Amino acid sequence: MALFKQGVRLDRQTPYYFACQRCLSCCREKKIQVNPYEVARLAGHFGISTTAFIKRYTTADGSYLKFDSDNICPFLSDSGCGVHPDRPLVCRLYPLGRHVAETGEEWFTEFEAEEGSSGRYGTDGTVQAYLEGQGAGPFMHAADLYLALYWKLAALVEAPDNGRGPERASDVSWADLDVAVGDYCRETHRPIPAPVEEKMLLHIRAIETWAETP
Repeated sequence: MALFKQGVRLDRQTPYYFACQRCLSCCREKKIQVNPYEVARLAGHFGISTTAFIKRYTTADGSYLKFDSDNICPFLSDSGCGVHPDRPLVCRLYPLGRHVAETGEEWFTEFEAEEGSSGRYGTDGTVQAYLEGQGAGPFMHAADLYLALYWKLAALVEAPDNGRGPERASDVSWADLDVAVGDYCRETHRPIPAPVEEKMLLHIRAIETWAETP
């Protein structure tokens, strides 16, 4: 498994260029974490519910993609990524990794090249240009929203006399966007939106509401 280059910290203006040559060496022996937005995007790709996708393709209640017995991504084919338009953020960023502190500070690190990789590296662009070229914007936005939700829930759990709110939020399979949004819309007598971005915002609102309700 590739490791991050030690001591190398990049920002969005750092000169950077990477071109994938589809050698398929990076989709193996990884642990791909996914958030509910990414699960919803992938479920939509297959035309199934997030509930069905989580059961079929993930581990840890929807937190990680389930690789096959050879430790290969289930969506990898001989021609490349089978879910490329809806691939998760970590796949879009690769060979970069993105880090965000609770203060909002952001930085990037770079993986060591995979053994046998034919990817082309350079400094002809910037990290920002690479992010834009990979369509990472909406996925980074979703990641930031869910990270903020995580910190909020963690603070509520640690707070004294917090009642049962955070427990209620965790009782619902919060990673399952379709279930949580469906429950919340029934409780609040509103229609379930179709766009995944609107569902994501309702999902976050639902978890926050349940967490703050004694």
